[in-house]
Amino acid sequence: MTGVYTGVVFPAYIAVCAALVVVGIATMVWPRLHAWLKRVVTAMWIVTAVHALAVVVVLFSDSDAGLVLTLGYLLASVILVPFLGIGRLGEPDAVALDPDPHRPVLQPDQIARVDGGAAVIIGIAGAVLAWRVFQILGAS
Repeated sequence: MTGVYTGVVFPAYIAVCAALVVVGIATMVWPRLHAWLKRVVTAMWIVTAVHALAVVVVLFSDSDAGLVLTLGYLLASVILVPFLGIGRLGEPDAVALDPDPHRPVLQPDQIARVDGGAAVIIGIAGAVLAWRVFQILGAS
């Protein structure tokens, strides 16, 4: 199973993280690309689930890697994903649910730029966390 992880799952995860960064930057420059960013975010959800499952299988099948450290990095990479699309909190519907009069309502282009910025940060952080998990599993 380690070969599948190192040969397929890890490179796919890194590729989606890279796409997230590139499309996130492009969305901040051209907010019309927000629909494409949403597609890459969906891919990130899928590849994160596959990555998490593969790491757990490798960890419990044929690895001597440290359980706590590996699961800590893996959990951190999973926790990042719900922050993608954070711009939705500035949509009029979301603001209407919050009684705070100082909560901003964002315009569609602002929402796209917030989502793009979040995608860049999460894409980089996710790649770093996955690389760390890869190192830990490879060192065992």
